[in-house]
Amino acid sequence: MNPIAKNTEVWNNMFDWIERRNASRKYPNETVVTWILGYANTHKSLSREERKVLDVGCGWCQSISVFINEGFTYYGVDVTSVAFPRREELASIGWSDNVHLSIFNPPKLDYPDNYFSHAFSTEALHLNPDKEAMTAIIAEVYRVLQPGGRFMATLMTPDYWYMPLGTAEYVSEETIEVLPNHVEKNRIGAQYFVFKDEAHIESYFSDFSKVWIGKESRVFGEYPEKTLHHWIVSVEK
Repeated sequence: MNPIAKNTEVWNNMFDWIERRNASRKYPNETVVTWILGYANTHKSLSREERKVLDVGCGWCQSISVFINEGFTYYGVDVTSVAFPRREELASIGWSDNVHLSIFNPPKLDYPDNYFSHAFSTEALHLNPDKEAMTAIIAEVYRVLQPGGRFMATLMTPDYWYMPLGTAEYVSEETIEVLPNHVEKNRIGAQYFVFKDEAHIESYFSDFSKVWIGKESRVFGEYPEKTLHHWIVSVEK
């Protein structure tokens, strides 16, 4: 099984487990809110027809309300539809006409060139686990963004909690694999791409005209040993 297919299987299982526990994260991602309302608020000068955002690896679409409230048409793509909001739920709150969800086969994004004003990806881009896959998905995002369009991604750092706790190991210079001793057994065997430093990030996003890089750390729920360390990358085409 190739790594992306394995990662798809892992996330099908993870979303199934999350739904069974009624633990879906329905609240908006704080980093996305800060980005779209602050650093990437270029949509203020666009018409409603021009405001189109793509969520790459959308999962349960936790930030959807922010974009609907800002007048966007929201497009979400993922390798699995397990966590997608139900169509009847979207219709009941009047969102169905402005929300488009679909399964995709990474890295191919089935949209025309220069289609989106904005795109983002939270805790998902690292599921393209090697140089070829990561280069391809970034190139696809670049292709579907309009000139001047903005893209934001959170990316796994070398000190993401898997590594300090010894529950993943490098299988190549840029790829880690989750080990059998990982506390979340559904993740075992998944492979993730790790950006080592800012220069490493810049080399992959070099086609973009502007690149901003930051970092965030968050404690995972009530478990301080599970600290989520991410690069925050915001770029402009």
